[in-house]
Amino acid sequence: MRWAFGFLTLCIVLAVVRAVLIAIAIATVLALIFYFATRPRETLLFMGVLVVTGLAAARPALFIVTLGALGLALLVAGNKRKRRAQLLLTGRGESS
Repeated sequence: MRWAFGFLTLCIVLAVVRAVLIAIAIATVLALIFYFATRPRETLLFMGVLVVTGLAAARPALFIVTLGALGLALLVAGNKRKRRAQLLLTGRGESS
């Protein structure tokens, strides 16, 4: 009888832990939806950091390749911004 009571208690504790974990997951999803509506840039940055961190832990070689591709994309985007037509400087006496 003692074993049955212990087993029943363990099942109840595990059910409560499972319910708490489900509530935390739902609250996290709702918080992400709310913050995506109010602060989309920061939320996407946060999600990107989570993806990159998970990728680094799961597949380090793929993480290194992804990091290199991201760096290359940033370099290309930086070069495109610099190629805009520059304004000509005028002297003090000239008015535009």
